[in-house]
Parts: sequence; structure tokens; C-alpha cells
Amino acid sequence: MRSGPWLEIVLDKPELLVRGSFDEAAPVMLSGKLVVHLQETIRVRSLKLTFNGRVDTFVSQSAGGNSAKDEHREIVSHEWVFLAPQKPPVMWGPENRSFDFDLLFQGDNPETVVTALGKIRYQLQATLERTSFHGNLVATTDVPVKRGPMPGAPWALALMESIEAAGDWNQQLDYRVSVPTRSLKDSELFHTRFELEPRTKGLKLISVGVLIKEYARYYSTSGEPLHRFARVVARNENYISPLGTCSTAPRKSDECMDLVDATSVQIPMAIPKAYSGIQYDILTDVIEIRHRIKFLIKVRDSSMLVHSIFIAVPVSIMPVTARDDTNILPRYETALLNPGTIIMRSNTLPPTYDAAISSSQPSLSESSGNTAVVPRPEVNQCAEVDGFPCPLHRNRSQFYLASPDNSPPLQPISTPDIPSSTSLPSEPNSTTAPTISVDTLADNSRRSSACSSSKHPSSLHDLLSNNKLSDKVRSIFH
Repeated sequence: MRSGPWLEIVLDKPELLVRGSFDEAAPVMLSGKLVVHLQETIRVRSLKLTFNGRVDTFVSQSAGGNSAKDEHREIVSHEWVFLAPQKPPVMWGPENRSFDFDLLFQGDNPETVVTALGKIRYQLQATLERTSFHGNLVATTDVPVKRGPMPGAPWALALMESIEAAGDWNQQLDYRVSVPTRSLKDSELFHTRFELEPRTKGLKLISVGVLIKEYARYYSTSGEPLHRFARVVARNENYISPLGTCSTAPRKSDECMDLVDATSVQIPMAIPKAYSGIQYDILTDVIEIRHRIKFLIKVRDSSMLVHSIFIAVPVSIMPVTARDDTNILPRYETALLNPGTIIMRSNTLPPTYDAAISSSQPSLSESSGNTAVVPRPEVNQCAEVDGFPCPLHRNRSQFYLASPDNSPPLQPISTPDIPSSTSLPSEPNSTTAPTISVDTLADNSRRSSACSSSKHPSSLHDLLSNNKLSDKVRSIFH
């Protein structure tokens, strides 16, 4: 227990949550009480409480720039005087005294941000002035100001869509990466799912990983860009053992899992705590904060070369999301899954679309109604995609940056006649996240599910020996 007199600021709410953008947010109430703890009688001259908000940038410290471009200004200021200056001083104690306060905080004020080169902070400071030869009593507390979407805002509901990025690497591996939502909260645990399907022999799955990168930009009051800064705020890379278990301990490529079947891996990621570990997405006149989530797939090919595939997707870090207003659960439940485990590794999957059709109609590939496939545009590995340079070279590993798959789904120009013994139900409409089109892996998966009534081939060797594969599929395995 503290001895002597002291001050305490008690807020009704530990933070201020503003809902909506700057031009639509309504004011919120800042309220609480100031408590003067007294164990003895003291002489008091005055008592006041101030609320201040400031913007301070220190861009000149980053590269020895011009300090004149640094920003230092006051956003908001308010003062409560609970005891005006007294002569002579008044006697208080030994009982405690409490003083209520409240203030209507405007919604167009910027939210709190704390970075190495810039800060926007709001603070309450109480000062009790005593007589001579006695030190004044001072208490301070920060008031975090956070901004969330307006309930039911269309852009906030759009952020509830899942992240789905898919493509193929060098015609050797089909991959699909998904996260349940595009908006994440600080201190939240989410899971990332990797679905991998090899298209050639000799691949080894070394590891899969997720990282979140934060990008900060600083501007002058006139809008001139002054500095950019990026850092990794969270990462998790899991190495896959030959038995299919995940671990964060690094492994040699020879000690990793053979990628021979369609495999799905799910790993967790914990968002750091706000301000100390990560900043919220913010856009003010002097500071801008944005985030990207990067997925990593590291494999070794049959030539003993290690390759790393990177996929970068924008993501929003927010204090409150539309899920909190609607109580809508993610598209798949992740709480029942153990972190960092192989949740599916099966060699009894339905056959691919071409294999299923070929097994039911061997002469289909020779008929006049051949299926034409729209070619997928290749990713330019020497180009810069969304500001991320590519390729990167580290420790003899080739890094690839895969852009979202914008190619159209595979659609046959003409549908061949199928025997009456095989019925193909209509394919359900597929929906994907904005800017991410239907991918080859998901298309093949849905087609194979639709053809589950077809006769499954016993093994790849039987298909090759009995001429039941089309020339296209045969070329993949030779």
C-alpha cells in the first residue's frame, strides 16, 4: 500500500473508440474521476486536470534530414479546475476526495499511433499544488484513441471476406493459401491454411510460414513525402518432418516430408499487442500505416535445389471488426484444430478431372471435341509486384514472388458427350475474395468432387499401362 498523499485518475472506459471515418464519426464521451488519496491532513493551494493531444514527428533523426520538416503541434486541449489557486491554502484530509470529469471528444480527431519516428498521443495529467517546502502531486495517464468501422459499413463488411491466393509454381506444384478474414485485431490468434498438390515427382516440402509486415510513411504538413519505414511485426515458420508433424525448429531439406500426395497444412499466427508490438491501420495528414501478410512455401525439387515461394496480400489491422458487430463466425472453425499440424494428407482423394473423364471414356481425348485450356500467364520473376522486389537470393535459395491469380477459370470450349452411366452434377457457383479469381487448384478440386461417382483408378501405374490417361496428363508424369 502506498504511503503519503497521491493522485489517481480513474477512467470509466480505458480507451476511446471512435466509429466511422473522419467525416462521419460521432463524438464520444471521455469521463472518469480524479481521486486524491490522503492518509493525513495536508495544505492544498490548487487542483487541476488537463487533457492534451499532440502530434510529434522526428523524421530528421532517421537520415540527418532537415529538422524544420518535423511536425510538433497540439491537436486538442482542455482543462478542469477543481480548486482555484487559494491564499491562504486550504486544509484537506485525512479522508479521500473524488472529483468527476467528462469531455465530448470529437470524432474527426486522429487516432493514437506510436512509432519510432512519429507519435500521436492523448494524455490526462492531474496536478495538486501544495505549499512551499512540499512537492506537488502529479499523476498522468494515456488515453488511447482507436477508430473502428461504422456498424454495417459496406467496406467493413467487405473486409470479412476471406483471403484466398492460389496459383501454380513452375508447373510442378499447385498451391492455395487461405485466411478466414481480411481484417485482423491486435492480440488475436488466427490460422492460415496451405493446400498443396504436386504435379511432378521428387518434391519435398521443407516448410510453410506466415509473416505480417508493417509499412509506415511520414509526410510534411504540405503533403510532401518525407520518409518510409518497414518492419516485420510477427512471423511463424513451421518445418515439416517426414512423418508430417510441424515444428519451428529448422530442419535440413533431407529431413523433411516427401510431397507425393495432396497435402493441407494449417499453422497459427498471433497478432502482437497494439502500440507496443503493432500499430493499427491509420491514415492522417502526417502519418500513414498499412500492413501486408506474406505467405511462404519452401520446397526442394528433384534436382536438390531449394525454392521459396512468396505470396503477398494486403491485410487490415483494426481494433474492432465487422465480426464483432455481426457475431459472424469464420468460414471454417479453427479452434478445434491443433496449432501447426498436418490436418489432411491422403492418397485416396478423388481423381483429377482429366483422369476421371479418361477412365470413363478412354477415347475421349481422341474425339473431335477436345477440351481447350486457357493458358495461365506466367509471373514475371524479375518484375516488381506491388512494391515487393523479385527475385531475392539468400543462402542459395531461389525466392519467387507470386502475384494473385488473375487468369480466368478453366472452361472447356465444347463439352464432349459423356456416357449415361456417369452423371456429372452441375458445378456450384464459386465466390472468391475481391481481386482474386477462381484458381486452377480449386477448380480441379470441385471438378473431382463432381466426378466422385466415376470409377477410381487403382494406381498411376495401371493408368499408364492401360492408356487411360490423356496425352496432357501423361506428359506430366514422364
